[in-house]
Amino acid sequence: MLKTKKDQVRLLSQRMGLEGSLLYLPAIIIIVGIVVYPMIFALQMSFTNYRPSVKNVSIVGLRNYLTILSDGRFWRAIYRSLIFTIGCLIPQIVLGLLMAQLLNHPMLKCKMFFRGLAITPWLIPTVAVAMIFRFMFNDIYGIVNYLLMGLHIIKAPYAWMAHEHSAMFILIVANVWRGAPLMITMFLAALQGISGDLYEAARVDGANSLTQFFRITIPLLMPVIMVSGILRFIWTFNFYDLPWVMTGGGPGEATQTAPLYAYVRAFSGYRWGEGSSITVLLFMVLVVFAVIYFFAKKYQDKMYK
Repeated sequence: MLKTKKDQVRLLSQRMGLEGSLLYLPAIIIIVGIVVYPMIFALQMSFTNYRPSVKNVSIVGLRNYLTILSDGRFWRAIYRSLIFTIGCLIPQIVLGLLMAQLLNHPMLKCKMFFRGLAITPWLIPTVAVAMIFRFMFNDIYGIVNYLLMGLHIIKAPYAWMAHEHSAMFILIVANVWRGAPLMITMFLAALQGISGDLYEAARVDGANSLTQFFRITIPLLMPVIMVSGILRFIWTFNFYDLPWVMTGGGPGEATQTAPLYAYVRAFSGYRWGEGSSITVLLFMVLVVFAVIYFFAKKYQDKMYK
């Protein structure tokens, strides 16, 4: 029998701790099954010559990594991934800032309607977005060629998806259209946390709207811009769905980003060991940006305390 109330409290705390741990168990099992185990299996497979046609799988050490790192196609895919990521990130941040500022303007009527309309592209599935933009820029029945010819900007239909630079441009436009609403939402939430007294004081001092934007809004939003930008960089660099459905990496290899190259390398000739080594290398690159994200997040938390 427990002698003191302190012992009773300690026993109750132990029981609650055990029951709380059991509540975490289903989530832990799911995370291990769909995240941890595939990562360990891919890492293990990257050190082997694993192929479905090979009966005796052997360990090859770092040979897969040396093969990939000496392959020019891998570095070109990394370069295209950077072009795609930076080309998407900068317009998303700029559009996100401008649209969030507009949606937060006190003179705007029907704010809830326009805010709901602004996030609509984010609700559309990636495959649907890819198909929409493929139809829009189709050289035969696409509406873009129809409008440009109607305005006498071009004289004949242009095959947008068949040219290297225009294909990457369309891919970037499609991803910007779909990803900008996320940035708008994050910036809009941050704008609503800025006190209106700051803008009122600036107006009293004679500052115009442009000065208020660059001297008040941008500095106070900088932590959010940093965190959301790094997070969006990680997502875009690792993006697979939209490029694969829209272009399949073509024409040629013009839009073959690093995730697409990993897929092609793994399933073209079923070189799963080499494909796994590419995913491990990409994972290491993204870990670096994830670390930067956590440091930026810590900076953001300090700014808002």
